[in-house]
Amino acid sequence: MRFRAAVMGAFLLVALAGAEASAQAPPPSAKARQAAVAYANQGWTAYRARRYRDALQAFRRAEATVHAPTFLIMVARSCHKLGRLTEARSVYQVIVDEQLPADASQAFRQAQAEARTELEAVSSRIPTVEITVTGAGSGGAQVALGGLDVPPSTPVARDPGSHTLAVGAPGRRGLTKEIVLKEGMRAKVEVDLEAGKVRIESDRTGRDPGGEPQPLGPGQGAADGSAHEGGGPLGPGQGAADGSAQEGGDAADGRPGPRSSAVVFTGLAATAAGTGLGVAFVFLSNGKASSQQRLLEPACTDPARCPGLDLREYNDLGHAKADLANAAVWSFLAAGAAGLGTAAYVLLTGQPDARDATATGLSVSPMPGGLVISKRW
Repeated sequence: MRFRAAVMGAFLLVALAGAEASAQAPPPSAKARQAAVAYANQGWTAYRARRYRDALQAFRRAEATVHAPTFLIMVARSCHKLGRLTEARSVYQVIVDEQLPADASQAFRQAQAEARTELEAVSSRIPTVEITVTGAGSGGAQVALGGLDVPPSTPVARDPGSHTLAVGAPGRRGLTKEIVLKEGMRAKVEVDLEAGKVRIESDRTGRDPGGEPQPLGPGQGAADGSAHEGGGPLGPGQGAADGSAQEGGDAADGRPGPRSSAVVFTGLAATAAGTGLGVAFVFLSNGKASSQQRLLEPACTDPARCPGLDLREYNDLGHAKADLANAAVWSFLAAGAAGLGTAAYVLLTGQPDARDATATGLSVSPMPGGLVISKRW
């Protein structure tokens, strides 16, 4: 983690150097740049831990200290993760509308390009609702959605979730109703105050929030435009500009997905099973050896010259002992191979998904010579 934090700090310093060279305002002081880097590091740590409220607050502080599109795009992505899609769209629009100077850094230009693509993606996810009121009489109707006044017969954008619709008119009994909006929904609400009825239609069912891919973040070719950890600069097909995860890989924010955790825990299970079988075969082999030894008379050391010895039974026990010993060796070898393969996978891809670790109470950490498995109670 200290290594990743150092890498992150270096990337942010590069981005801030671009701010000093490109911004038309006076360049920020060294103290301001250091403070912005510290806030951004806090934000990135919180973002990776899926603490998006803390990430949003930290990235806003970084942006307030030193303006940089690389900070603003993480503000927008944090809003997106919190389901505040309308706010995310507004921030993306600010980034897209900014007139960058001719000598703006590559990091700023890439942040603006990604914001343009992500703006289109988030805009398509924002639900809209159009409220039509009849039976209001000559006084007209007052319509509020989620505590905010909205104009009747006009589509308005709202974040996904539950919203309280309140409609009233002079001389009429008011109506309230909870309306649940899903991502991408285009809803029409018809309110008949005279009859006291509410009718809701939508041209699509929408989709529940929370299933969007992880956007690329600083240190992985997104906001700061620099190389991702452990590799070169991102090119076409290596992290789309809309921030989606690479197809068939782990989440692009650096945290392995559920499939990675399944691989790790399958490897651990195989290691444990191989070790258990090896121990069982050792005990069985020792049992055959004991049975074979009991067939010999105390004074007899050569089975071929022992009178009354059932040589065939003696040899059968010897063969069974050897077979079980070989099975034990192969079981231990298989367990070792599974353990080494799992350790290599963890070292190359990172730790298992935090969601799986939370659900199971298990955590896996690589160390020289093996893995450390811990469980919280």
